[in-house]
Amino acid sequence: MKKLLLLMLLTPFAYANENKMVPLTNYIDGLGDNIGDAEMLYITYRCAGLYGMMYGIVENAQQEGAKEILADLNDSNLTVIQMSQFIYNNLTPLKDREFEENLKRSVLPIADNYQKEANASWINSGNYFNDYIMDDAGICKMMVESFNK
Repeated sequence: MKKLLLLMLLTPFAYANENKMVPLTNYIDGLGDNIGDAEMLYITYRCAGLYGMMYGIVENAQQEGAKEILADLNDSNLTVIQMSQFIYNNLTPLKDREFEENLKRSVLPIADNYQKEANASWINSGNYFNDYIMDDAGICKMMVESFNK
C-alpha cells in the first residue's frame, strides 16, 4: 500500500520535465480557416519562445557558423516580436496595453517547454534540435520570411 501511495505521489514529477505543447503544424492544421489575431499572437509567441531557447543553446557554441546563426536567430526574433506587438495592439484597447509584460508572461513558459524538449532530445540522441523543434522552426521561418516580404 505504501508503494502504491508513493507511486501516486511521484507520478506527477515524472512528467514535470515533459513538453506538453503540440507541434505548431498540428496546431495550425487544427485551426483550419479559423486563424484570427488571437491564434496568430499565440503562434508568434511560440516562435519567440523557440528562438529564445535556440539562441541560449547556440550562444556558447564554438562551431563554425555559430555567430551567423546567432545573428539570424536575433533578427528573426526581432521580427516575431514586432509581429506580436502589432497583433497584440489590434487585440488590446489602448488603455489596457502592457505588451512587454504580456510578452514576458507568455513567452517564458513557452521557452521553458522548448528547453524541456531540447534537453530530452539531447539525452536521447546527443542533439538538441530534434524533428519537433526543427519543424516548429520551419513554421516560424516561413512566417518571418512572409512578414519580411
